[in-house]
Amino acid sequence: MNHRQRTATGLVAAVTATSLVIAIAPTASADTLDQRSQKAAAGIERITGTQDLAASSAAQGAAARSVTRTESGAVTVQAPEDATGNVRTTAPDGTVFGLGLSQTKSVEGVRAGSGTIVYPDAADSTDLAVQPTTEGGARTLVTLKDKNAPTEQRFDLQLPAGAHLAANDSGGYDIFQDSGEGSTVLKGTISAPWAKDANGEDVATSYKLEGDTLVQSIDTNGTTAFPVVADPHYTWGIVSGTVYFNKSETRKIALGGGLAATIIASIPAGFTTAAGITVAAITTMANIAQSHKKCLKIKSYGKPGEYSGKQGDGYCR
Repeated sequence: MNHRQRTATGLVAAVTATSLVIAIAPTASADTLDQRSQKAAAGIERITGTQDLAASSAAQGAAARSVTRTESGAVTVQAPEDATGNVRTTAPDGTVFGLGLSQTKSVEGVRAGSGTIVYPDAADSTDLAVQPTTEGGARTLVTLKDKNAPTEQRFDLQLPAGAHLAANDSGGYDIFQDSGEGSTVLKGTISAPWAKDANGEDVATSYKLEGDTLVQSIDTNGTTAFPVVADPHYTWGIVSGTVYFNKSETRKIALGGGLAATIIASIPAGFTTAAGITVAAITTMANIAQSHKKCLKIKSYGKPGEYSGKQGDGYCR
C-alpha cells in the first residue's frame, strides 16, 4: 500500500523557526554585558511571553541545555555557548537538527529574564537570542535595534541524513525524513515567520530557502518603530502521527467493504484503536472528503479528517 505515515512534532527558526523582534536600541553604551542581556531579554519576552519557555541551565559562557518530555520521549535543546555556534535539537530517536544563528560575531550567551539566552550585539545593530520551548523546540530570535540593522537574516540548517524541507500552507516549512521503509516521516516544523515592532504592530516578513540556508526578510520602513523582534520557531522530535491517503486510496475506502477494511488494517497500531475509531467512521469521512474533492487523513489519537493542497507533502493527488 502507498499511504504515507508522517509522525509530527513541534520545533523555532524558529523550525518552534525564527522570529524577528524590532526593539529600541540601548542608550547607555557603558552598560555591562549582564545589563544589556537583561534589557534585551525583557524586550523579547514582552513580545513572546514566557508561558511556554522550557526550564534550562545556563550562565555566561556556558551553553544552555533544556530537556522537554513529549509523548514519545525527551527532546533536548542545546543553545550554543557562543553566537557563532549552532542551536542543536535532539529528537527521542537520537536524530539531530541544527540551526546556525544569523550573521554573528563571537559573543557569549547569557541566560537572562525568565530563561531567554541572549547574545547581545552579535551582529550590527542586532541582538540574537534562543528560547527553548515546552513543545520540544526553540525560538531563535533576532532583535533589530535600529534602522541600520540588516533586514535579511540567514540561518544555516543542518539536517540529518535523508531529511528535506517542504513548504507548508502556513508560510513555514515541514521537515520530512525517509524512514527507510517506504514511508516519509514528518520530524519537525519551522513555523511561519513573524515580526513585531516596538509598538506591538506586525511587520511584514517572509521566508525563502537558498540551498540549506533559511532566509528571513523583514520589510521595515519609515514608520517602523524600533526595535523589531522576529522569530524562526521550530519543533523537532516525534509527538503525534498522521496517516495520509491519496485520492485513489480515499475513493477505495469510501466504497467500504473488504477492501476498506484491508487498507485500514494496514495502518500502524494506535492510529485507530486509541481513539475508538471504527471502520464505519473512517468510511464516512472518506466519502465526505471525496465529495469535497479532498483526501482522507487519520491522526493518531484523533478523529479522521480531510486534507488537500500542500498538506501531507502534496500527497493528495
